[in-house]
Amino acid sequence: MSNEQKNKHMTLTDRIEIQECLSKSMTFKAIAKRIGKSPTTVSREVKAHIQFHTNSFVKTDVVCPLLLKAPFVCSR
Repeated sequence: MSNEQKNKHMTLTDRIEIQECLSKSMTFKAIAKRIGKSPTTVSREVKAHIQFHTNSFVKTDVVCPLLLKAPFVCSR
């Protein structure tokens, strides 16, 4: 067994990169390749940290349906 420890946790840099890539409509596979993680890891990270936002112009309790499936980004 090697003394090297796997990089099991996402760094802040990884999370920022994921956010930027999602805003460019990149796939989980492309993002994963870019940051050196598996697509499943990226997907789980996005799902775990998804946040719902409202703004002062739109008041609604309805969640964008695009947030419920990959890539968990609402472009509306």
